[in-house]
Amino acid sequence: MLGLFVRVAKKNSLIRCQLSISRCPMRIIFSILVMLLSQALPSQGFANPLRVKGNQFENRMGDQIILRGVNVSGASKVPPFRAIRGPEDFQPLRGWGFNTVRLLFNWEAFESVKDRYDESYLTYYLNTVRWAESKGLYVIVDVHQDAFSRFSIGGCGEGFPQWALPPEQIALEPRNDDSCEAWFLNAVADIEMHSAWHHFYANTWGLRDKYLKMIDRLTLALAKEPNVIGVDLINEPWGDEESELYQLYIDAARVVRKNMPETILFLSPVAVTSLGLKASTLPKIPGRNIVHSTHFYDPELLAGSWSQWALDQSALSWKTIGETWRTPVFLGEFGARPDVKNAREYVNNIYAHLDANLYSGAIWVYTPTWNFETKDGWNREDLSIADGEGKLRAVYQPRPFVEKTPGDLKAMKWDLATMVLSFSYKPKFFSRYFEVIIPSDMRVIDLDAAGRSIFCKNKAGNRLRCRVSRSLVHFTTDIKIQFAAVNAQ
Repeated sequence: MLGLFVRVAKKNSLIRCQLSISRCPMRIIFSILVMLLSQALPSQGFANPLRVKGNQFENRMGDQIILRGVNVSGASKVPPFRAIRGPEDFQPLRGWGFNTVRLLFNWEAFESVKDRYDESYLTYYLNTVRWAESKGLYVIVDVHQDAFSRFSIGGCGEGFPQWALPPEQIALEPRNDDSCEAWFLNAVADIEMHSAWHHFYANTWGLRDKYLKMIDRLTLALAKEPNVIGVDLINEPWGDEESELYQLYIDAARVVRKNMPETILFLSPVAVTSLGLKASTLPKIPGRNIVHSTHFYDPELLAGSWSQWALDQSALSWKTIGETWRTPVFLGEFGARPDVKNAREYVNNIYAHLDANLYSGAIWVYTPTWNFETKDGWNREDLSIADGEGKLRAVYQPRPFVEKTPGDLKAMKWDLATMVLSFSYKPKFFSRYFEVIIPSDMRVIDLDAAGRSIFCKNKAGNRLRCRVSRSLVHFTTDIKIQFAAVNAQ
């Protein structure tokens, strides 16, 4: 347990006050009361756990929040669609350095028969949201699909129900096995899949209306869940962003806002932008709490490698999107197979971009039911950061980060070689704490605030909580936290 003052003046008098209020000078008692009130009373008048303010996420207290998430789960794409077994599946995530889950929701699982919702699936999904909440995790509801349906592109897609296919198309037998390894390339060239998307946007047979009705039912059920911060309206859609997707998002947002007026809407651009070869042209829809949720997979991953150039070019695109939309950047998916050469370095480089620019994001993917035969459970994809026994695989390495700051976080960097987290922070309140997520395999051994006064203590949930002295309020402070492995001497 770490509970110490770091170069704090008047340390002894404050400790005595903690032991006996009757011996405290009035000015110290007043400071304590101000601190307690500032942490107990919300300063912002909104109900959602988080909101968008400029290029930041912030909580109800007005604290800046960084989201470090993981997508859950690859096996949610195929029957029986219930890939999370209980709260124990979420147990390790905080210790791996996550505070957010992008939780897959499957339309086929909910409405496999037209106009007949499977309430047992919705109950399962709600329970999963609550299991995540019990482990201190935010949830982004991800209405997921890939290449339209399990009954399209040779039986290798997922998401839309079978009845959603255009009447003239023959429903193919779902395979979702190792014969589907090239599913993305096949989707690019699949005329019938693109036709299905066109008819969806055009509402040719009322499918668009059915989608909006489904979104209405889903968000109505989720409206009171305290850890749900937003809804990703549809994962990696296909079609034209400006003439088709933009209007769909406007209409879907209207439906969601009826049930969840203040939730954050995460808008995915079309699927081909995920490769970084085509920049998104999706306009920002009207309204508050809108985020462009771009994805990134280096196209060379298909050949078992990656390039720094592709990552750097895509990072420029993320920056342009954030500046154009004037919203936070959320990288909704990124990741690699563990067998890709230097996969961990690739993922660490993406995290370095997120840290350097104070972006948020969610790695793909955590599949608790991963096994050697079916891998992630869909199309034999194999990107899970952990195996079925809960052991991290070679692709992912936990890292600390600054999760919450009651002020302005100016910069952040994690140096893996020295195990030092460096950041610059301009506090607005001396009585409020910033919080750092500490992976469970690490411990704090030193904290340097450049000679400034700062107080830190541990908090449940792998968090280090620190506050600055009154003299540092409104001044930028450079802070370095030295970590070590828990088993290191």
